[in-house]
Amino acid sequence: MQNAFEFFGLTPSLNLDAKQLRVRYIEIQRQGHPDLKGDDSSEIDVIELANRFYEELRTSRGVVRAYLLSMDVVDLNQNRLPKDFLFEMMGLNDEIDEKHAGDLAAGERAGALLNQAEIELTEALNLLKDASSPNLDELVEWYQKSKYLDRLRKNFLGIEEI
Repeated sequence: MQNAFEFFGLTPSLNLDAKQLRVRYIEIQRQGHPDLKGDDSSEIDVIELANRFYEELRTSRGVVRAYLLSMDVVDLNQNRLPKDFLFEMMGLNDEIDEKHAGDLAAGERAGALLNQAEIELTEALNLLKDASSPNLDELVEWYQKSKYLDRLRKNFLGIEEI
């Protein structure tokens, strides 16, 4: 499986140069655009892959995922979440459930807790980005926490995942 960094010819880094990514993306789009190349399905596959990888690298979680894959970490979904985080999130999920049951105060508490957890997650990623060689286990944990909080945010907003 090709990695997003490899696809764009970029050095894997948590501190992705967004301008460099955009330049590479546009170059690939121009090289393989069907209006310029005709109806070559292999070029269309490259364009679709470029779109998918570009969207992935536009989010912090996508950059972390691509970085981890470039470091040959393949068990991204094996649960590494600490028990204290899971207990904290269970409490947050209970507040969200109470919000959906009509408790406005629970909704405010849930929103504040969710915002605080997201701030802490951003701060943790910034510390990992500052490290010359980030700890891969901590990055996997960050990645999993990010996915978990994203699901809770969607639940909070009433967005059902398919």
